[in-house]
Amino acid sequence: MLVDRWGRILDSLRISLTSFCNYSCIYCHREGFANRGNGLKPDEYRAIAYVATSLGIARFKLTGGEPLLRRDVVDVVKVFSEAKPDDLSMTTNGFYLEELAQKLVEAGLRRVNVNVPSLDRERYKRITKVDALDKVLKGLRAAHDAGLEPITINVTVLKNFNDAEFANFINFASQNGYRLRFIELEPISLPKPVFEELYASLNPVIDHLERVSVRKYIRKLHARPVYVLDTGIEVEIVRWTHNTAFCMGCTRVRLSADGVLLPCIMATKGVDLKPFLRPRIDMGRLRESFIAVNGMRFPYNLLLEKRGFNANKVVEI
Repeated sequence: MLVDRWGRILDSLRISLTSFCNYSCIYCHREGFANRGNGLKPDEYRAIAYVATSLGIARFKLTGGEPLLRRDVVDVVKVFSEAKPDDLSMTTNGFYLEELAQKLVEAGLRRVNVNVPSLDRERYKRITKVDALDKVLKGLRAAHDAGLEPITINVTVLKNFNDAEFANFINFASQNGYRLRFIELEPISLPKPVFEELYASLNPVIDHLERVSVRKYIRKLHARPVYVLDTGIEVEIVRWTHNTAFCMGCTRVRLSADGVLLPCIMATKGVDLKPFLRPRIDMGRLRESFIAVNGMRFPYNLLLEKRGFNANKVVEI
């Protein structure tokens, strides 16, 4: 297992399968980059998966853009599953879940996170620019029927859009048996005025959960607090700008859609894997690349603190 100079293990790889998306969400940070291609080929992902697992990186999260836009997404899921990871999950907007959920399960996908910014149809449309809430809700039911469990609903909280919906989301999750995650808006790839306009504090959500939950624990990943309700539903808080332990609890690196292995979403430099995949796959150099990127990992919250970042004083990063 790889451990960086800060004592943080590396056991997770987040893979952007494509930079393209059928939504235009007002808050999207596009994984830190925009227009970085349509991902690698399934055989190339197979090599990456086997090298990663050989180094103890046994948790894979498939993302985008929107990963379900790839016509070969089922094949991609299958090659990652063949590496026998401890976990294989996907983050999606859910638009194509109704059609693909069963095929994804058969290919080896275990869990799914679905971004649902609002439970109000018109508000959902304003945020995503797509009138698709009803279709996504059908996709959630299809995912449940196919056995993608647990299903996690991701909610990025936005001022004057959905910041008053948290109780509705909690009821919705409790009624349907979904896991719920409230996410603080991140100042990544967003213009400063846009971030200032959309940023909403998670304090009201946390205050409510402190009152109604029956138990609380802290996840290892990013030191995220998780509240357990009397319905058994878990509600997770992702609040990196106010969590000094966030980066110190990070156990992942990222693979961009154009094949660059990155130590963090905040990183501007990484290792391009394509020369070790084309025209021939070089497993040794791929392995060296993971080791090199692990050495590049850095807890960026320390940098933010030095620059005086806080929610009330937005700085350029």
